[in-house]
Amino acid sequence: MNDFLTRQIWNMRKKIKTKLGTPVVALTKVENRNYQLLFMSCGCDKACTYCNYGFDYNLTLDMVMPELQKIRLEDFDIRELELEANGSFLSEREIPYDLFTEVLRFVAHRGIPVITMETHYTTITEEKLQTIRSILGEEQVISFELGFESASERVRKIYNKDIDINKYLEVTRLCEKYRIALQINVLLGAPFLTREEQIQDCINSLKFVYEEMPKDTIVVLFPINIKNNTMLKLWQERGLYDQISSWEFVELLHKIPKDYLDRFTIAWWGNRENTFTKGIMQFPKTCDNCKERLMKFYKDFYCNWDPIYRKQIIEEMWASRCECDKH
Repeated sequence: MNDFLTRQIWNMRKKIKTKLGTPVVALTKVENRNYQLLFMSCGCDKACTYCNYGFDYNLTLDMVMPELQKIRLEDFDIRELELEANGSFLSEREIPYDLFTEVLRFVAHRGIPVITMETHYTTITEEKLQTIRSILGEEQVISFELGFESASERVRKIYNKDIDINKYLEVTRLCEKYRIALQINVLLGAPFLTREEQIQDCINSLKFVYEEMPKDTIVVLFPINIKNNTMLKLWQERGLYDQISSWEFVELLHKIPKDYLDRFTIAWWGNRENTFTKGIMQFPKTCDNCKERLMKFYKDFYCNWDPIYRKQIIEEMWASRCECDKH
């Protein structure tokens, strides 16, 4: 990581104040039958330029479990449950080991088809994978969502994202050994790149993931959201960056090779806010004439994995793109 950027970003995060009454844990609906179980941890120890994970609660078992036990998972029709911290769910700095194991026990053997954990690749060890399997069981479908953002080292430097590619690939193979599926995050909208370069960077990153990582790996495509207390926001205020158009995201989908269309999903396209992000970020730009149509398209795309259907709705959408994206 860049030392100067890292110091600036951490200073920004120190300004973030947790609102009085913010829960230490909350269940949030994502879309369809996907839910997040979100823990307001002390914050990621990384310093990505697009991220504002603040320094919040120092979670303990005694602090969290009484609140967690009030959440009745059986009252919800859950297909996929995502376990999320304010950074990395497998980080013992954020989620102490005793709390980590109790949360696993809380969600285990409830008939939830898929349990996903978002974490940084450096937090994954064979011992933790063994613990996860022993508590959740051999039959449970498990996946990890890992930040990757770009296959380009140049772009990752813009994001202040420090990744050792060889170690990253070793971790993906370790996960494969324990039959843990992978969801790899890729970002659209890197600062200081043209729109064409941003789109091509995502396509190159998809190609890298599908060629170098386990064959069942899924990519999660994110259009960048500009959040308060981030370098992106500072660069925007100084006229160096602006939020991407939502139609750039549609253009990316339009240009992705058809062979990839059933191998990725999308997220954070402007459809939701959660307990901890309300009112503090800018979604991809739309206008009043196209926003509702775009939101419907994204939801339709997200909920249907058939590549032929996806190609059809992408082509229809791109052919009828809004005037707001043409000037």
